[in-house]
Amino acid sequence: MAEDDAIVVDLDDIHHEALANMWSFSPDDDAASDLRPEDLAHFVGQVLEARRRRLVADGHAAMLFYCWHDAQTRQLRFSLVSAAHGRLPFRIALQHEATPMAIAERIVHGDWCNPQWGQASDKDMADDAVPCLSVFVAQLP
Repeated sequence: MAEDDAIVVDLDDIHHEALANMWSFSPDDDAASDLRPEDLAHFVGQVLEARRRRLVADGHAAMLFYCWHDAQTRQLRFSLVSAAHGRLPFRIALQHEATPMAIAERIVHGDWCNPQWGQASDKDMADDAVPCLSVFVAQLP
């Protein structure tokens, strides 16, 4: 799993670093129907620990592991950026979640196992709120 993949560090370009370290996951419809948020959150935890072990083994400085639901692609995505950047590579307001479970519940129940996913409601059309992206972040190692 993620332990074997090299980690890219680019202190001059956070976007290059984020893209080079990004993984994504999306089940097919059959697999999604059996997926539980607990299982997905556990999977994220396993990836996080594998990345931590790789960082330690390679002697890298602190990095931020983060994951989020990319609703446009219907994917769970996760990546690493150097903690020295002091931020994540998003240009949108962020809602920091304490655990990966909040992300897992949102993507499993709100997207992958939701037959109404992608259908705009009247509430969605009238909502003028500033978009906000929920993200789980952990500093490694």
